[in-house]
Amino acid sequence: MKQGIHPTYYPEATVICSCGNTWHTGSTVEVIHTDVCSNCHPFYTGEQRIVDAEGQVDRFYRKLEAREEYLQEARVREESRTSPEIAIAELELGKRAETALANVGILKVGQALERLVLGDESLLAIEGFGRKSLADLKRRLKARGFQLPEPQAEPHCKPPSHPPRGQGTGLRGQGRVRRRLLRPNSSFRISAIRSSSLSTISAPR
Repeated sequence: MKQGIHPTYYPEATVICSCGNTWHTGSTVEVIHTDVCSNCHPFYTGEQRIVDAEGQVDRFYRKLEAREEYLQEARVREESRTSPEIAIAELELGKRAETALANVGILKVGQALERLVLGDESLLAIEGFGRKSLADLKRRLKARGFQLPEPQAEPHCKPPSHPPRGQGTGLRGQGRVRRRLLRPNSSFRISAIRSSSLSTISAPR
């Protein structure tokens, strides 16, 4: 056998597991590091254990935490966009419309929404605030995700229902229907007269 081609053999090589267990065995490596052994393997212990040799689990948890933070920030941004405490100036309605609303004490979106509950006329009654400004206000609120309240409907009386003509419930209506049914059919009488005259003309003498 050729000399000097074999590695050094260590009959008492030390094996060190990540769980802290150590033992000795024969190997060409003096110290061996391992992730699992018979002392910590789920097959022997019955307990689940995640082995992360390359840091993949840590990267997954970092991505999961980053996603949760992103969703939380998105919820905060969405809530801030639909907050009733937003100033009217952030809607950029124009100097004239903003001044008209400020003169009556409407400085926040929540106050404008309270006026919309009463109806469009409550805002149109403000001096300097016209229909164009009202349309711009509604459009900006919808763009931010606000649910515009529906104006309160005024109660109205239901018109009385009348029976169809000739179908009254009294005796007068019943008599009108009876006379209409008993009226002779004039068109039938005319066609009968014409047919009888034609038959007398065509008959041989």
